[in-house]
Amino acid sequence: MKRIYAIWMIALVCGASIVIATALSGKDANIKIENATGSISQSSMQEESKETINKINDILVTRTLADSISLEEMRQMRDTLINDFISKFGKPKHPIITADPEIPEGAYMVAYGFKIYSDGMTMQYVGMTGDAESVPIIHQRAQKWQNKEILGSNPYWGLICQGEGDYFKSPYGGVTNNFECRYLYNDTSPSRDWFAIKQIFAMHPGCVEYGSSWKNKTGYPKHDWSASTLGNPQLHDWDPLGTFTGTQTISVSISSGGATWSWSYTQPDVTTYDYSSTNTEIAKWKMVFNSDASKESTGGMKPGSSCGVNQHTSGTYRVLDLEAKGEFANWLTNTYLTHLWHINASY
Repeated sequence: MKRIYAIWMIALVCGASIVIATALSGKDANIKIENATGSISQSSMQEESKETINKINDILVTRTLADSISLEEMRQMRDTLINDFISKFGKPKHPIITADPEIPEGAYMVAYGFKIYSDGMTMQYVGMTGDAESVPIIHQRAQKWQNKEILGSNPYWGLICQGEGDYFKSPYGGVTNNFECRYLYNDTSPSRDWFAIKQIFAMHPGCVEYGSSWKNKTGYPKHDWSASTLGNPQLHDWDPLGTFTGTQTISVSISSGGATWSWSYTQPDVTTYDYSSTNTEIAKWKMVFNSDASKESTGGMKPGSSCGVNQHTSGTYRVLDLEAKGEFANWLTNTYLTHLWHINASY
């Protein structure tokens, strides 16, 4: 296992306010972030030992449709914090994970948040919408993300990145595409690395969010490891396996290299089909909402998968694409909302 120092994400979806918080004390140094409303300065982290943990350097930006956040601006803000982190702490033992969103036609990024802790773990939020009515929903969800605390790391599957993404559009509803990414520590391979992903997929029907007649119909969570540019991606494990119908507790367990990562969730009244395949290196599921109650309330699933890839000592590579696609129905008419993360690793 070699040192990887960055994991990053790109998210895609088919009067600005800026909040920057720094919980690391130290010598004042200015980090300037330019945006459509001017510039701001942030006191950076003070010199501290590399062993310090649970210290945070973070930013949250919220915007309107007229002053939305571009991908270029998002990357500039994120890179500023990452570069400042590396200059103070050096490269961590694992990759720094980030993700870039893919923004669907007609959608706008109206909220962006990024946190990096002194052990190199990152958290990210991207909120997108296609209409003004959904902007307050995204801003509220972004603020909830801002208030979350860092989670601890598993001694084997180490938590290296968390991401949260939403795409809402009136009158249809919204999709949530949150994730946790883990890296396999203490493996004995000199040539392979292992990554695991837990997706928190959810659909929010328009009848709940907007008082419209649009309801949940079908959900499509997808882990596309074939998109990896690390070399020789091999889908190793995924869960849930098979078909599950009706309300029940689903147990998920992802194992690779002698380490296991497990969790469970409550499935609503849906039928879940597993269409994953090692032939394509893609883990994917189809979630059909059965009852009126499930169609008219927020529902989803938390699938997981792991993959082995070639090991590197330098460079930036795609780890996987993580997709949340929701189909919403209104009588005989259907529409789709999709949120897509491009998750990358820098060695």
